[in-house]
Amino acid sequence: MRALSITLGGATIAVAVFTFVLALTHGASAQQPSTTTPPSASNPFAPGWRMLAGFDVFAAKGCGQCHSLRGMGPVTGPDLARVKSGSGFYDIGAALWNHLPRMSAEMRQERVERPRLTPRETTDLIAFIFTAQYYDESGDPKTGERLFASKGCAQCHAVGGAGGTVGPALDPLKRANSPVLVAAAMWNHGPAMAETMKSRGIPRPTLEGKEMLDLIAYVTTRARDGSAETTQVVPGTPANGEKLFAERHCATCHAVAGKGGRVGPDLGRPGHHVSVTEFAARMWNHGPKMWVAMKERGIEVPKLSGQDTADILAYLYVAHYFDPTASAGRGAQTVRDKRCLTCHSVNGKGGKAAADFATSNVVGSAGSLIAGMWNHGPMMEASAQKQSVSWPVLQGRDLADIAAYFSSLQKRSGSK
Repeated sequence: MRALSITLGGATIAVAVFTFVLALTHGASAQQPSTTTPPSASNPFAPGWRMLAGFDVFAAKGCGQCHSLRGMGPVTGPDLARVKSGSGFYDIGAALWNHLPRMSAEMRQERVERPRLTPRETTDLIAFIFTAQYYDESGDPKTGERLFASKGCAQCHAVGGAGGTVGPALDPLKRANSPVLVAAAMWNHGPAMAETMKSRGIPRPTLEGKEMLDLIAYVTTRARDGSAETTQVVPGTPANGEKLFAERHCATCHAVAGKGGRVGPDLGRPGHHVSVTEFAARMWNHGPKMWVAMKERGIEVPKLSGQDTADILAYLYVAHYFDPTASAGRGAQTVRDKRCLTCHSVNGKGGKAAADFATSNVVGSAGSLIAGMWNHGPMMEASAQKQSVSWPVLQGRDLADIAAYFSSLQKRSGSK
């Protein structure tokens, strides 16, 4: 794991950010050049995915003075690692907007200076918040021990000197720094394990709920491995995962966000936005069906290293980060319905108290839009009160549509 220290509410707390939590981060250093192209709706897997840089923003801007991470820190604001997002970027941006009046009031009361955000910082911060959700709770070793016996694992595998000898001992998993390695091992040995179970009359078990977490907790607690080395998986790169997904023929059967085969489920849709261990359990449960489908199509079951798996999971996890169905038409209607034109205008039509959306350089990109909403929030709040306009509440889809509308305005303005 990588331990990061930040000051939360006056106390220094070590925040353990596991590498499988960071599975969406670009493999390079957090200190990537500021010129790196950030992700966007058209290129969500750009190398500008800088989750670790977003952690730096979280710390430097004082977010930890009000918000906790996984229960560590103050409780003035919500725990940001437990704020679930449906479509990702715009859901988090909408939540930021909706709570802005309350946050501003809390900051004024606590005499906290309100930080400003650049578009780059905003993009990085949202990437951090999004990936902080990609986290597994700890399993229960005692429950895992019972499962290890009842699921038949102990008939073939030994751990800590106890168990079968048909399969390899699982003690080396104590050195694994991520459940990604477990997922890869179970996938690679799945066909052979299935044949062995069949020949020995052992029912092939399925794994539900937290059972995989509990099994891993048991194995890593009971395992005896004297090596001081840790088997490492570095943070996955979505762009590499996209390439591997095609090269290893995953795309022959599975689509990601609508792109790919139709034999299996679309792995990019929100229902497949799951943790590493849950994904490993699904790979195990559906293995026999997948192997049959591959055999029918003459596809050899591909071998995956831990790093391959980390990259593929990174690709799947961010597949719906930007809403691909955003509509400029709906965005225009939302701008009208939310009474944004009471203060703002479009090509000179509307209010005069704030900027014209068609010519403003603040709304040109997703990052600059949300940064502008944050930076100008107090001014907009005062203007809304003066105009007797209630603070508009936005859903992630609303904000995605508005961003699409503003982008269309910028394009039309640029073509003139």
